[in-house]
Amino acid sequence: MENDIPVNYWKGKGRKIIAIPQQILDKQRLNNALLNGLFIKDLGYYPVASKHYTHRKNGNAHNILIYCVAGTGWIRNASGIQKVTGNSFFILPQNIEHEYGASDDDPWTIYWMEFGGNMLASINDMSFTRDCFNPKHFPYKNDAILLFEEIFSVLEQGYNKEYLAYVNMKLINCLTLFLFQRGSIIKKNIANSHDAIIQKAMAYMKSNLHRAILLPDVSTAAGCSDSQLSTIFKNITGYSPINYFNQLKIQKACQLFYRTNGLVKEVAAQLGYNDPYYFSRLFTQLMGTSPNAYRNRNAK
Repeated sequence: MENDIPVNYWKGKGRKIIAIPQQILDKQRLNNALLNGLFIKDLGYYPVASKHYTHRKNGNAHNILIYCVAGTGWIRNASGIQKVTGNSFFILPQNIEHEYGASDDDPWTIYWMEFGGNMLASINDMSFTRDCFNPKHFPYKNDAILLFEEIFSVLEQGYNKEYLAYVNMKLINCLTLFLFQRGSIIKKNIANSHDAIIQKAMAYMKSNLHRAILLPDVSTAAGCSDSQLSTIFKNITGYSPINYFNQLKIQKACQLFYRTNGLVKEVAAQLGYNDPYYFSRLFTQLMGTSPNAYRNRNAK
């Protein structure tokens, strides 16, 4: 975890730090697309980190994930000053000013990880990542600690390419655990009104794959206006509601081609496409192959 000037590692008792040498990281990344995409730079463990404090006016070159397992601390970012409690975490996005530290009366115990890569900007642009720029409750303490400790254990053996490849795959596991919290992408807390709208819209789509529907049908089922649904859907999924619905239909078509010997026009009809030629064009556009070629390949 680098400060602007100088490096600011907490130096209290019981700390544990792994800092991957930049020269080694550069060499291993040179011909490794995996490490170029996403990689661990440093990670550490600070127990009861009294007087731990960091301020980076220009932010950090990479993202930093800080997981508080006990005690309390605070963070100041674009949202202001916020308290950080045990079993919560936050992500500091690259190149953004931030300030954080342990509380005086109950200093936090934290695991932290600095990670970067060519994929970082795209990851930070995702709504589920942005949600974690502020402290967020995290109930899977044992799972997270096991991941951190395994990464520590592997890197303590050295920095050969197999070890670095392994821990960076574990980084993906780690980010998935924190960002999505074990399948919460499927079972989201619908207390958030936007999540509730999306869930209602998707449930309506899935129950109507057999017919043609229009945007007003979906927005009525979701309990909002057409424009509101389109905006929310685009922000969260990256697609318009109808485009997303067509993707679900094509996914269902692939399953039908696997399970049945139905003709293309029969599968199209089952999915509410009265024009098999339109269905074929849409299938080819999304799957990169015609429905006939896809069907024949799987039949073999």
